[in-house]
Amino acid sequence: MKTHPLFRLVLAVSPVLLAACADAPPSRDDGAADQAVQAETTPALDLVARSVAFHDPDGVWGSEAVSMSWVGTDGEGGERVAVNLRFGADERDFALSGRYRGSQIEYETTTDGWSATVDGVAEPDLPAADRESMRLQREDGMFWRSYYGFLAGLPMKIADPGAYIEPDVTETTFMDRPVQAVKVTYEPEVGGDTWYFYFDPGTAQLVGCRFYHDESANDGEYITFEGLAEGGGIRLPRLRAWYVNADGRHLGTDEVGEIRVGP
Repeated sequence: MKTHPLFRLVLAVSPVLLAACADAPPSRDDGAADQAVQAETTPALDLVARSVAFHDPDGVWGSEAVSMSWVGTDGEGGERVAVNLRFGADERDFALSGRYRGSQIEYETTTDGWSATVDGVAEPDLPAADRESMRLQREDGMFWRSYYGFLAGLPMKIADPGAYIEPDVTETTFMDRPVQAVKVTYEPEVGGDTWYFYFDPGTAQLVGCRFYHDESANDGEYITFEGLAEGGGIRLPRLRAWYVNADGRHLGTDEVGEIRVGP
């Protein structure tokens, strides 16, 4: 079974979701098959399916090329990342171009491998420190594809292989609003983290999520989603603000801009 692209999360990029990403993140169809083993249907699976239908009613994600802009700031509002992303219909095809922490990066993956340049210097000639700072040494060079492939693809990526969606839906509150929550845990080989995804009770729109490495220690972070970035028949969360679970400290905000579907 392919492994889920994001689990062991550390502070740094978005602004916290740097994961032990797996090579070649799986498609949503693979995730649906994985969940079919779990159960034919449960209230939680139905809610996730409703959310996917809200955000991607035509099944664009994973079947057509999707491009978007992505801008991230740190907790004080300073620019952290400003890139254009392109996800191919085949998830092995991915491209990223723009600025990351003051450097210009061009990055691409295909079925044959990956390539990158940083400030005009091709990856094979980059100093080790630059490869490390740009995460190009991670997961045989596939880190960025796996990272953005998961993060940009929520809620469609919730049911990826390795995920166990607990059957019940919980009525609770998130950021002082009533929500329906789904708990997702992961197989040990893909990190073992615990996630909660929060949905609007009426529309099933994804409005936030929370993750823990150790829930009893209240570690990890939570993310609030506000607004929608729309294009080509899909609606993705537009503003994503990151906070620390333990003290509510604001870590940064990401914003999805224009979305384009097709070649």
